[in-house]
Amino acid sequence: MSDLQARLLDEILAIRAIDCHSHVPAESPHARTLADLLGYHYYTELAHSAGMPANAVHPHISDADLITEMVSRAGTFDNTVQYGWLMEAARDLFAFRAERLTINNWAELGQMVVEAAKQKDRYRAVLAKANIEKVFLTNRFDEDLSAVDRGVFVPCLRTDDLVFQLADPDLRGRLAAKTGIEITSTDDVRDAVRWLMRYFTQHGAASVAISLPPDFTPAEPDETAAGKALARVLRGKDLSDDESRHLAVFVFDILADACRRFRKPFQLMIGAVRNVYPAGVEGGRDLVSTRGSLIQYADLFRRYPQVDFTISVLSLAWAHELATFAWIFPNVKPSGHWWYLNMPVHIEQELRARLMAVPKVKLIGYYSDMYKVEFALPKFNMYRRVLARILARDFVETGLMSEQQAVETATLLLRDNPKRIFGV
Repeated sequence: MSDLQARLLDEILAIRAIDCHSHVPAESPHARTLADLLGYHYYTELAHSAGMPANAVHPHISDADLITEMVSRAGTFDNTVQYGWLMEAARDLFAFRAERLTINNWAELGQMVVEAAKQKDRYRAVLAKANIEKVFLTNRFDEDLSAVDRGVFVPCLRTDDLVFQLADPDLRGRLAAKTGIEITSTDDVRDAVRWLMRYFTQHGAASVAISLPPDFTPAEPDETAAGKALARVLRGKDLSDDESRHLAVFVFDILADACRRFRKPFQLMIGAVRNVYPAGVEGGRDLVSTRGSLIQYADLFRRYPQVDFTISVLSLAWAHELATFAWIFPNVKPSGHWWYLNMPVHIEQELRARLMAVPKVKLIGYYSDMYKVEFALPKFNMYRRVLARILARDFVETGLMSEQQAVETATLLLRDNPKRIFGV
């Protein structure tokens, strides 16, 4: 690492960041046992892909059995960046000094996790160590948000099930229980979404979010066709693919319009194909596809110019498209480095292209996508290191930026842009 890169990294590590997407459960944000760390889907799916039976980490096994199984398998994936996250968290958050986690030393780390979990407001201390000011949650539409620690956590309305599962009577029952609105017509759907938006806004929500398959195409909805599909659902009839599409497009458009009305960004996470590998471990069954294109969303961006669409994609082909769309559309904001692209080799390619092609005030640098707050530190540090390297080599050393301008750019990506775009 050059002296310039080291100086930039020191400055970037000092930036108090905003994490605009996670899966942290507000009621249990920090790890209480080592199983909470080793049970992260990255580790179980890597171990499974290296030969571990999927049922070895069944959700109902004991913490002790999961830890023993995962530690015994750790040597099969200790070459991965994900293993690096684990060891960096162990060293910096728990003062674990061993170079590798083994059957002979895991009990020491396990006890450290248990003892640390007893500390008052442990999650706040962990986030302070990671230099994270706010963490966005991923909340089901019927979650009770009254107990969320709003000093640290920011609610976010996740809407996948509303768009793609409205035909499920159990979901409609939950929706009616939450909103008091029985779904009997398309107007009821619209009213229920607006009720949810008011509720989430009153409880500090900063955005709406959805994960979309690569073949989904937003469009100006045919409400008549959507109403007919909904009527069939209410009569207990199965829907054709075309009818399901009409209903999903209608609900999605209602959500986009609600974002416009309530002035909330819409976080679109595009490209995951769900349940490709049903025999996989829980959380390790979904994959990426390169089919489809952001062209499918151009009409959406044109119809809702007032809505900021913060967009994450899962393939490098889509990543190039995203940079070009952000180059042209004022309301398209590239956001983070999602899932299968969340490793330095891919982050570097995506980030370099964005910094060279997109106005810096539009870029949301990084989010953790974590399930426990302990992963904020190693994940954000990984990104900060890549950011320092790119700014040093491609911008300061080439004369495109001064050192101070590079730090200011990093501050935009990690803090100022997400604070402004999401209003936190």
